[in-house]
Amino acid sequence: MKMSLVVRTTTKLVAPFLVTYGAYLTIYGYESPGGGFQAGVIFAVSVILLMTAYGYRRTRKHFPLRIIQLVESSAALFIVGIGIAGLTFGAFFLNFLRPYVPGGTVMTFNIGVALKVGTSFVLVFYILSRWVDRD
Repeated sequence: MKMSLVVRTTTKLVAPFLVTYGAYLTIYGYESPGGGFQAGVIFAVSVILLMTAYGYRRTRKHFPLRIIQLVESSAALFIVGIGIAGLTFGAFFLNFLRPYVPGGTVMTFNIGVALKVGTSFVLVFYILSRWVDRD
């Protein structure tokens, strides 16, 4: 089911701003309110908004299910890898880059969490849309 031309045009205009705001929250989440979870939800909302306006099948062509699953799994491994890297090199868990990088590992952790949360919400919405599409 497609929405009207006004909804589709507005969605096309708003979605890039949502992605930009999500990137801002990811990068500056260690200095200001926000962080990986909020940024991931905003990333997912931009894709879900496109799915609502253009339909599940058309959105899935631009954001394939396999790519979403790959990014979600890679983000989980990335988050675990950050923690293990600190322990491997004899430093603290998730807090070993503070002297070298502003915010320490918080920014890299936020990137992993944003990707994990965003792709997880998109996957849930894909599964629900596929289930509704069968009826």
